[in-house]
Amino acid sequence: MSHFTKIEGLPELDLQQELNRLVANGILSWHDGKNQICLNTVAGFEDDYILGTGSLTHDWENGVVVIDEYGNQKTIIKEKENPLYEKDFNILCKQFEGTMFETVYNQLRLRYNLGRVRLMKSKSKTCLSWHVDFQPRLHYPIKTQTGCFMVIEDEVKHLAQNEWWWTETTHEHTAFNSSKEDRIHLVATIIGKK
Repeated sequence: MSHFTKIEGLPELDLQQELNRLVANGILSWHDGKNQICLNTVAGFEDDYILGTGSLTHDWENGVVVIDEYGNQKTIIKEKENPLYEKDFNILCKQFEGTMFETVYNQLRLRYNLGRVRLMKSKSKTCLSWHVDFQPRLHYPIKTQTGCFMVIEDEVKHLAQNEWWWTETTHEHTAFNSSKEDRIHLVATIIGKK
């Protein structure tokens, strides 16, 4: 059984050019090394495309590093006191109104119950931790190249640019970019199908 399924019938647009335009015009920016931009947000935060970045449940920014008796380093991460939930992210951020991203977002909403929809950048020569998500993800690589892979359990896959991929990220997985350029995916959390 494959953990990756190519999805047909969703818009296949050149979002890289649109993203480059929004960044060049100062409408969006990659904040504080988070390497994420969230297309949708919660009520009352319509201008905040950073609110939905990172973990909703764990406070990674305030992790505490401890060293055991053998000199091994470990980071202790506490849970957030007031977490948000995927279902709370149901409003398109104002920065994306009138863009191709709004078109994609609206098409996704016709087919799926969405959580956060994020732009996720993997810098050159980086790898995510081995982890499990609560819901599956839909990936749309908008910038990728040779050396960029997702791994779910023991299956390794390069996701082709401008194609939609259902990914079973409720299993242990990671992604790595061994190329010399950034990799950028649009990643939608899927709460359910309609």
